[in-house]
Amino acid sequence: MIFTEFRFVFFFLVVFCVYWALQKHNHRKWWLLICSYIFYSAWDWRFLFLLLLSTIIDYFVGLMLSRPQISDVSGKEITKSEVVQKPETTGLGYWNALLNKPQNQQQRKAWLILSLVANLGILGFFKYYNFFSDSAANLLSFLGLPISLKTINIILPAGISFYTFQTLSYSLDIYLGKLKPVKNFWDFSLFVTFFPQLVAGPIVRASTFLPQLLTPKNLSEVDFRGCFMLFLVGYLKKACISDNLYPVIEQYFQNPENYTFVSCWIAVISFVIQVYCDFSGYSDMAIASAGLLGYKLPLNFNFPYLSSNITELWQRWHITLYSWLRDYVYIPLMRKRPKAQRTELFEYRNLLILMLLSGLWHGAAWHFVVWGGLNGIALIIHKQWSSRIAPYKGLLALRKMLGIPLTMYWFCASAIFFRSNDISSAIQIEKSFLFLTSLGSQNLNLQIAWIFVPLIILHWAAYKGWFTQWWRQIPSWSFAVVFGVLVSGLFRLTVISPQPFVYFQF
Repeated sequence: MIFTEFRFVFFFLVVFCVYWALQKHNHRKWWLLICSYIFYSAWDWRFLFLLLLSTIIDYFVGLMLSRPQISDVSGKEITKSEVVQKPETTGLGYWNALLNKPQNQQQRKAWLILSLVANLGILGFFKYYNFFSDSAANLLSFLGLPISLKTINIILPAGISFYTFQTLSYSLDIYLGKLKPVKNFWDFSLFVTFFPQLVAGPIVRASTFLPQLLTPKNLSEVDFRGCFMLFLVGYLKKACISDNLYPVIEQYFQNPENYTFVSCWIAVISFVIQVYCDFSGYSDMAIASAGLLGYKLPLNFNFPYLSSNITELWQRWHITLYSWLRDYVYIPLMRKRPKAQRTELFEYRNLLILMLLSGLWHGAAWHFVVWGGLNGIALIIHKQWSSRIAPYKGLLALRKMLGIPLTMYWFCASAIFFRSNDISSAIQIEKSFLFLTSLGSQNLNLQIAWIFVPLIILHWAAYKGWFTQWWRQIPSWSFAVVFGVLVSGLFRLTVISPQPFVYFQF
């Protein structure tokens, strides 16, 4: 079920009406949980069991991690023989006794490892099994040890990369003492399955979402105008821009050897626009849908293409993913050494690991890993450059002026590896893009390049906030008329066959 399809509008209308018609907060949560499972089953009902398994594992691990630790008043760990043993009970009493039974640090680590192994194991099997088996077979063949490893026809469950990271953050935060576990299993289930962000983010952390489940929602507090306009913006990005650019991009990347370097530039720039409009459009519609139900989801994009350097771009692109990787991968890696021993080389190594993992998260193929590595190298170069040029404050304005086009040039160049079908074709396209060499004599529809100019102007105007106030200040009837006209206009720009969101494959 795609947000730009009519059946989603019908689905959400039913969800919305029944949700606000229910009077009790618990009934509303039950309704959302049921609808979230229905929404996910529209992709493939068989994977509901996988989603439920992940939910059960992390709910149970969360409770186990919250058990009291074996320590005396001075904070020293004491032996098990010193712990007062409680008599065994049965049923609910046994469960309560288990939750109150003290544990040592090794036991807590064991529970965390269970969560990591279970979640990453499921993700690894469905997403990376064939990738690693093929890579291992190719490596052994290169070493003169040909071997045939069996591959499996595996269907990738929708949203598995997103909800796996969500549930993992829950266990990790409890282990680190940043979060207390939720006792209500159904509340935790709703956190995992909440349908607006279930299949393509934003990646919502338990500390952000679970507290919202404690407070009854009030219809009068919903920002209807803001949510309607945000959903409309997301629809414009996805259905009117991204989907219309798709045929041109597909035409080029299927046979790049047939086209000139001008077509290469048009296709690469079109893809960069498409992937941003596609994913940020989904995030906009997800945030708006959740807002209409009284829930707030975190910002996922903040005009990344207007960044003046590569570091800033990655702080504003897919914010919830990169903040997740920063908090749960990069920072723990940095803390492995005392501050005095954290050399530049150590920091750069961890930064490169972060971006390589980001590339692998995006897809089970080596060209995604290369894409992540290239951006890791770019971040390292920028850090070095910034430290050397920092004393020259007079160059700040020049850096900002030149930074945006240079950052975009690099992002486009690296995006070729992201979009290409394999590394060899990516290298071909890269040569055409960087050295302005034509691989063939054919041209794409060059007129599409004229679309870039109004899109850039609209993007800049939105960044400046030119469209954020006027529709709030007009009367309600005027807003309804304007909204209806905008919807009618967007329908005329919508393609007949909507394309799946790009990030559904991740």
